[in-house]
Amino acid sequence: MTRIFTGLFLLLLALPSFGQRTITGKVTDAETGDPIPFASVLLKGTTVGNSTDFEGNYVIQTQNAADSILVTYLGYISQTKPLSEQTEQVINFQLRPSDFELEAFVFEAGENPAFEIIRRAVDKKKYFDKRQLEAYETKNYTKIEIDIDQVSEEFTKRKAVQRVTNVLDSIKQLTNDEGEKILPIFFSETLSKFYFRNNPELRKEIVEKSKVTGVGITDGSTTSQITGSAFQEYNFYRNWISILEKDFVSPIADGWKGFYDYDLLDSVFIEGDSAYMLQVYPRREQDLAFSGTIWITKDTYALKQVDLTIPKEANLNFIERIKIQQMLEPTASGPLIPKKTRVQIKIGQVTPKTAGLLAKFYTSADSVKLNDPQPTSFFNQAVVLRPDYNTGGEDFWERNRQDPLSTEELAVLQMVDTLRKIPVIRFYSEGLKFFATGYLPVGKVDLGPWPGFFNYNDVEGVRLGMGFRTNLKFSNKWLLEGYAAYGFKDQRIKYTGSVTRILDRNRWTTLSLTSQREIDQVGLEIESLEGNSIFLAASRFGTLRRPYLTTNHRLEFQREFFKGFLFRAGLRSNQFDPLYNFYYLDKDTREYRQEFQTVEARVGIRYGRDEIIIINDNERVSFGPSRWPIFEVNYTRGMNLLGGDFTYSKLSFYAYQRLNLGMLGVSRYEFDAGKVFGEVPYPVLKNHLGNETLFYTDAAFNTMNFNEFASDQYASLRYRHFFEGFLLNKIPLIKKLKWRGVANANILFGSVRDANIENAPTVDPEGNPLETFGRLDPGVPFVELGYGIENIFKFFRVDFFHRMTYLDNPDVKPFAVKVSAQIIL
Repeated sequence: MTRIFTGLFLLLLALPSFGQRTITGKVTDAETGDPIPFASVLLKGTTVGNSTDFEGNYVIQTQNAADSILVTYLGYISQTKPLSEQTEQVINFQLRPSDFELEAFVFEAGENPAFEIIRRAVDKKKYFDKRQLEAYETKNYTKIEIDIDQVSEEFTKRKAVQRVTNVLDSIKQLTNDEGEKILPIFFSETLSKFYFRNNPELRKEIVEKSKVTGVGITDGSTTSQITGSAFQEYNFYRNWISILEKDFVSPIADGWKGFYDYDLLDSVFIEGDSAYMLQVYPRREQDLAFSGTIWITKDTYALKQVDLTIPKEANLNFIERIKIQQMLEPTASGPLIPKKTRVQIKIGQVTPKTAGLLAKFYTSADSVKLNDPQPTSFFNQAVVLRPDYNTGGEDFWERNRQDPLSTEELAVLQMVDTLRKIPVIRFYSEGLKFFATGYLPVGKVDLGPWPGFFNYNDVEGVRLGMGFRTNLKFSNKWLLEGYAAYGFKDQRIKYTGSVTRILDRNRWTTLSLTSQREIDQVGLEIESLEGNSIFLAASRFGTLRRPYLTTNHRLEFQREFFKGFLFRAGLRSNQFDPLYNFYYLDKDTREYRQEFQTVEARVGIRYGRDEIIIINDNERVSFGPSRWPIFEVNYTRGMNLLGGDFTYSKLSFYAYQRLNLGMLGVSRYEFDAGKVFGEVPYPVLKNHLGNETLFYTDAAFNTMNFNEFASDQYASLRYRHFFEGFLLNKIPLIKKLKWRGVANANILFGSVRDANIENAPTVDPEGNPLETFGRLDPGVPFVELGYGIENIFKFFRVDFFHRMTYLDNPDVKPFAVKVSAQIIL
């Protein structure tokens, strides 16, 4: 009897573990291979289950005798797999995205219960937005992978592609769940420290280690600056979130009710917090808004985590999907900092014979340090590379990665390293860079620019040229540039040569000397059109307008004294030799002269409070402002020293700003004003840029003729508005085309003093008529208004301009149509 009771007692003790099963696994996206966090994993026919973590992993411990396991997640096709009798088993899932269609939700009585949750979350934004912190620092790990996917049969049949796939046959092929090949072309890892301070709002990233492997990547210095966490920041407590230079409205934006509908799905526990699980829907499927799921804590109404997608119906080009997954963690002060963020951007095939692209970004942050702000001078450069940023070996990365690489990511590294060594890949990648930058790297020098290799116009006839510049392999302190060209009609040699000494790369400081002999045009000077390459090329082919031969020498200095504040100073000598019938009246001798020389001293300042600057090899590159305007003030003093013929002064002011107007779209304005003090020939005045070409440019007045107006005092405003999908998204047939409206308003006030008018005679010494310049009435501005459509066939833009004033001038066209091509998302 004792043995029986003892046996029964032991059996009772064993019952809790009898039939205990531990089921683990990972849930991933079948198309991208990326983890799916927050998915629901459930033993079918029971209430036993769990959710996947941010890496897509799940663990279920149960005594239940269920025979299958089910995984569901919004936007994906559910999947069921059988269970075995084993006590420990691993079951992985690869879910395929579903063709998700938005549905209308009707609430029969009362307000949608999700609205009150969102309303409270918006009211609490000021407590949880990380921008409320005085300062914070984080240690970040970022990795980026770019793959070629959607590799069509037509694409693989190309000879160049077959050469690549033949080489890769010896490597493990990466495929998605349907066996389609994925071809990785880029992989990077970055360890950095990110710094933020408020009042003023400043950011800086110090890249401690970076590892970049990519097709066509010859030097990682520039790439390492833009692959860190500074360019991967997504704060949903902002009203608008910038992705690929497009602004998307946050689900908890102040004006949320105008953009979104919501559905309260469930109440769940996440890391000890009880949270509302809400589904969000754009009210209009083509708006730049998210769909997906957000989790908001019940006690504080803080954002806990998000899983959001920009669907392919949105008014974007080439983009099939943008997906953002993020986990947020509260700081000791209350505001939230993203702990982990994953972004996927899927770019579709442009044509059936091409392939698509898949870009994947992952950032994790730890070691948070609060409210110890660095001085303002610390933020003078947005991204800084440590001197030994690229010296970490594989052992270092294995020790310091916040998350280990998966088996698939290790295969990606091997494949990318192999791809970049294949000759045909190197040929095509170098060719693309040559076309995009204008220069071809050859050792320590870059040859180019290719637009200067060949020109043809009425002055030079056929013109052939060649140039070079040194690169970072030559020196990070010296930059040498040279260019030479010959015109077979005018039989003149043109040249440009310069040497630049980089004195300080941290507080960008340079000293340069340039000598140039070139053909230029009054009002179409090369120096003022460097950022408008297509317009410049079009204006320099065919018939040149008021051409002159310029011989100039320049000594220039610049230094960034603190964040955003750049100081410039220089001396310049310029010889003006006209190649058209030009004269001016010398007031001292009362004689007509053709040539003249100016000697100028220049000083200027530029201030961009939140302008993002990186150092691209030996150049300073601006990514533009985020919120505040950019200001420039310049002063020039013309002297009758060192051969200068005139004494005069020039003062100018320039401002540029990008304005986000919410659902109305985005505006950009440029304000330009200046004054010339003294008596000078009209080529020294402000010759306002007109546009007689077919091509649109925002740098010119598009209904103004070349050399139509010049001024010695002026003020202009150029205002451009991009409606994105506003208005046209609401028209049933038009919205399928994804056209976008644009609008322009250009206004110019100007005048010329009598003394400068007298310097421009209307006849030459032989009595032949001379072309001079037109003048604006001080009380009547030049006004042109425009409207147009962009995103036609994804590439083209057509603008229609109406000239409103000065319609009686010779050869005026009151209406003009301008076209342009652009690659925009």
